[in-house]
Amino acid sequence: MKKVCCIVNPVSGLKKSLKVFYEAKKTLENSHFEVTLFVSKYPNHIKEFASEIEINSFDRIIIFGGDGTINEVVNGLYYANKLHFFDIGIIPTGSGNSVAHDINALDIDDAIRKCIGNNIAKMDVNEVEFDNFSQLSISVLGWGMFSFGNIRAEKLRFLGPIRYDVASIVTLIEKKMHTADITIDGVRNSLTCAFIVGCNSIYTGKGMMVAPKGGFFDKKIELVTVKNNVTRLQIADVFKRVYDGTHIELPFVETIQVENFSINPSNVSVYNIDGDIVKSKNAFVRVVPEAINLLI
Repeated sequence: MKKVCCIVNPVSGLKKSLKVFYEAKKTLENSHFEVTLFVSKYPNHIKEFASEIEINSFDRIIIFGGDGTINEVVNGLYYANKLHFFDIGIIPTGSGNSVAHDINALDIDDAIRKCIGNNIAKMDVNEVEFDNFSQLSISVLGWGMFSFGNIRAEKLRFLGPIRYDVASIVTLIEKKMHTADITIDGVRNSLTCAFIVGCNSIYTGKGMMVAPKGGFFDKKIELVTVKNNVTRLQIADVFKRVYDGTHIELPFVETIQVENFSINPSNVSVYNIDGDIVKSKNAFVRVVPEAINLLI
């Protein structure tokens, strides 16, 4: 009998993770899994727990939550040098489910089937070095409008997933440009832009296909930049077209695949890493290929 640890974030998304767990538990047990439940009680509790999991205690870990919950599990395992020892499954119960979206597991029943199966894909992650610490990113590292929009979205969490739309509209109206030195695969330039985002996933936020040419399994970072020579209406067009990925066809949107990049503004800035906001002057991002054994 295989042993599985189910990590549940009870406040993720619409706060339905525990309910979904008890529904999934029956299927897991009927599929001959011995189930252990962990429920988080405070911020970073999941990261602490994941770092303390013994290597031989479970065969796989199943995460009930969104991208922030996955981020905590992955970082806890990674910095305890245990990430390669577990197969990881995702049950999407968050408001941002980019990992589940990328592997076509947004439906709970489909996600459960993937979690009890044996199909494994080696998933890339991005490692981000800030001024005082480093952290893995499973989805995106964004700067500029991409960060300030997320700050607003967090203040509007009571609105549910629609908060991303509302926050984007308010940030769009501001139309603030951002300047920094950007180094891409060792080549340094000055850049002024609306935003720049390094993507590990194709999707982010509420189903936004930010990096349609990217993905978890290409050993690259998809770097998407919206340049500074844009009007509010053009940025609005980006926002409208990002849901089907056609924004990359616009002349003021640039997409390239890179192995690493850094953002170096003149002052302390804010960065969006998988939906969380980090204050730092600089950020250096590099791809870590095949870091996660992902159940697909």
